[in-house]
Amino acid sequence: MQTRALFGFLGWVTVICFGIAISNYFVKVINKKYISKLGKEKKQLVDLYRKFMKIIIRYHKLAGAVAIFTVLSHFIIAFSSGRISITGIIAASFMLIIFFLGVYGAFINKDRKAMWIKVHRTMAFVLLLAIVIHII
Repeated sequence: MQTRALFGFLGWVTVICFGIAISNYFVKVINKKYISKLGKEKKQLVDLYRKFMKIIIRYHKLAGAVAIFTVLSHFIIAFSSGRISITGIIAASFMLIIFFLGVYGAFINKDRKAMWIKVHRTMAFVLLLAIVIHII
């Protein structure tokens, strides 16, 4: 695979993995606001949604880890080929901070109501904006 093609491929894998990781938040919010309020007559829909939600939740950490690996690989190729962009550096920096906050929350401070989770989630939305700017 050519360097340019690999560079683009790694960028898109990063975006897809980040999309899977950030969808963790959305599936939980949708479940809390809408799915959990459906009546018994919608049990089949509720069960199907919750199966989908469990898959997203189960793969949240893996998707984040793959996103970090691919964004670092994307950065190395960009650096070695002289294609560094400030928007890419900013987006990758946000992603690294989010990753380290996630590791901190998973292994050190497991309190899901602590400040780290609010920062982790907020920065994910900032990263979403940074990725869009970087791609444009």
